Amino acid sequence: MFCKLSSEKLNDFIPFFESKPKFALFANAAKFELEKRLPNHPCDFYYQESNDAKYFYVFRHDRIPDSCRPILMIGSDKTVNQNDVIYGLEQIKAMEPDLGNIELLVAPSELSIAARKFFLDNSNCSEDYNVACNHFYLPEYVYPGIQKKVDEITLPESYSIGSTRVSDTEIVFSTWKFSTPDGILQIKEIIECLPTACILHKDKAVAFEMVGLHGQLNHQFTFPEYRNRGFGTMIENTIVSKCFKEGIQVLKAVEHSNTVVLEKSLNHKLWKVVKEDDGEIIVFNYTQYR
Repeated sequence: MFCKLSSEKLNDFIPFFESKPKFALFANAAKFELEKRLPNHPCDFYYQESNDAKYFYVFRHDRIPDSCRPILMIGSDKTVNQNDVIYGLEQIKAMEPDLGNIELLVAPSELSIAARKFFLDNSNCSEDYNVACNHFYLPEYVYPGIQKKVDEITLPESYSIGSTRVSDTEIVFSTWKFSTPDGILQIKEIIECLPTACILHKDKAVAFEMVGLHGQLNHQFTFPEYRNRGFGTMIENTIVSKCFKEGIQVLKAVEHSNTVVLEKSLNHKLWKVVKEDDGEIIVFNYTQYR
């Protein structure tokens, strides 16, 4: 069975997504879509049942002029059959003409293998890079402690903490590792529509963090001259608090190549690595196309 999910059916799946950390980004994407939170990046959700497994496909449109390149996210609740994945992608291709112009694919490794093979044969684009990551989430029981830390934040005179301003879009964009030439309008929409955190010094943004289109923590940055003052922890706790209050699943991706941060995250007292039900750590692949 393969179908496009209606708003009612999508709403019914949210408790399932929220119950499993590996589907946290699906829960956020569904929440944002039902709330019409991102007008330039709406999502269509596709569902497939085959061989006793459930597959979910999130097709995020890009309606920003001169871009129009979608993002695809794929997940499965059980062992993956690669033929099933390819079948699902063939069905989406028949309904979504822009699929062949994909910008980014996000999927666990098993699903990514099949999807990347599909796009090799059915895409107008070629792979730019593929990044292996682990996802980390915060269990609900840690939120009161984080909120306490947020309530206790104190800053020196001439410093303040709040949300990132739209007027700081260019600063955020210019410091983002994964920025693309036409990505500034995406950053502007994120700042306008999703939770952010920012520390200002004399009205200048010196440290900030945002969440991505699927609600993952994204682009924590502090200018070099303001580092080693605890600002990164302050803005992360602040944005986590905002996400929790809005019902957004808190999750971050750490690249395998970033060995120092990966080791710290794996041994962190609060952050937990996303695993399968059998305890196996899941590797997620982020494949960028050009």
